Amino acid sequence: HTTLNYNGQMTNQKGIHGFWESRLPELYSDNYDFFVGKATYIENPLETAWQIAEASFRAKDSVLNFEANLNTDFPSDKKYSYEEKGQQHNRVYSREYSDAYHGNLNGMVERRMRESIKMIGSYWYTAWVNAGKPDLDKLIDGKLTKEMEIQLKEEEKMWKAGKIYGRSHPE
Repeated sequence: HTTLNYNGQMTNQKGIHGFWESRLPELYSDNYDFFVGKATYIENPLETAWQIAEASFRAKDSVLNFEANLNTDFPSDKKYSYEEKGQQHNRVYSREYSDAYHGNLNGMVERRMRESIKMIGSYWYTAWVNAGKPDLDKLIDGKLTKEMEIQLKEEEKMWKAGKIYGRSHPE
């Protein structure tokens, strides 16, 4: 949200925010690689935050212009379709339109998601280092509440069913 026109409201592209941030990941994120490596220490967290914001701002022209050009060239009756979600039928950007836009972005959504994952981990790591590397095992007493036990069992069931993805860690 680094521009006043973040949702395309000033360029007749209302809804582009949700298109880029929700619809495209819904359709394509199964093919994204979210393993970004280890977090790194951030020497200057404030400066880095501004660099991230500036990178987002620089991407706005591509995000808006690629969609505007596609909208001009794409058959208007093929731009939207209806999909069922739960009990509702929702108007969404069509698969064909989404395919074309995602292709024009040339990996931008995945790149930005990977960068955000890496930076979130790095900010957490930096905070931990700056706090003196406290022993995280001492933060909880090891006893799970009833609610935590229920949630853990549910997550384990989802993991065993293949609905949660992660990488193995050496013991």
